Amino acid sequence: MSVAAGTSRFVSKKVRKVRWRPRADSMQSGSDMLATGSWDDEVNDVSLWKYSEDTDNSISLLASLKHEGDVTGLSWLNPDLLATSSSRGGVSLYRLEQYKILTPGQSWTDLHAEGGATCLSIHGESVATAGQDGKINVLNVRQRAAVKVFDKADSCSITDLVFSRSSDLLSSNMRGQIKLFDLRSNKSEPSSTFLLSNEQVAITCLAKHPSQGHIVISGGENGFLAVWDLRQGSHPTTLLSAHQTPISEVQFHPDQPDHIFTCSQGGELWHWNGSSIKSSAGGSNIINTSMDLNLSSPWLSSEAVKHKVETNSLVSRQPLPINSVDVLGHSVLFGGDNEAFYVLHNVVL
Repeated sequence: MSVAAGTSRFVSKKVRKVRWRPRADSMQSGSDMLATGSWDDEVNDVSLWKYSEDTDNSISLLASLKHEGDVTGLSWLNPDLLATSSSRGGVSLYRLEQYKILTPGQSWTDLHAEGGATCLSIHGESVATAGQDGKINVLNVRQRAAVKVFDKADSCSITDLVFSRSSDLLSSNMRGQIKLFDLRSNKSEPSSTFLLSNEQVAITCLAKHPSQGHIVISGGENGFLAVWDLRQGSHPTTLLSAHQTPISEVQFHPDQPDHIFTCSQGGELWHWNGSSIKSSAGGSNIINTSMDLNLSSPWLSSEAVKHKVETNSLVSRQPLPINSVDVLGHSVLFGGDNEAFYVLHNVVL
């Protein structure tokens, strides 16, 4: 299945990260602005784009700023503040002014040693980075000095970070582990460690359920998706055979988390529809009936996910990796190494 309507924009640089600007008004269903970050070029940049759905779904460049090193992380803290992490080991903030100007704000340099920062996560005014050096930094946008530093968070490269809540930070690594760090604690070691499998398959990306912080989905180097319930056990509740190549990113739909989106280094972009799991569960035991059906997530139901989840390919397989995906309303944004990004409109959920 392919989505009929799509708009593309060639940018002449490999796209590492794409993110919709958050909605400033809760009445809005989507966003008319997005940010992209490039990588693997002599000069990389962070760019701001206007997406006009009303006219002819055109995409126009509003602003572009040079970025020191590859953009390895890109997140909006709010509709007017954008953060990036760099392969040079730093973090930069950018302010959106007059709906069209990107102004460089505060920056932090040399947060990480060789290999730089590999990922970035935000929560409120907190920004966390991790790197190939196994170090985690927690920053606050209002402070120059780091709020908290885990110098030896890991002995191998950290691949992704996500705040499961304001005081809990999850990291994933090349050995297939997820570690939970309690930011309120004075301890330098993780409070919990979760293991994907005994085969030490790298976890490449993490995503947290938008409203239930204990539910996390990870993507693996082997193309598998894993669903984790942080409240119980140290292993995934569900493993899903997904892509044939490493998963670049996984994203929950922010408003309808029964839907997730994945992209891969093999050039695939998939939509996973978990809503059919709930409807097929009915009064049966497919979903643990001790939980309220409305409160439980279909992704925690191992057997149901394996047999009932619907998976649709949103685009034909691309010859080069798709590195990043983001979704808001009915619009899916993605970009990769073919030096372009795309917006798919009216994606049916």
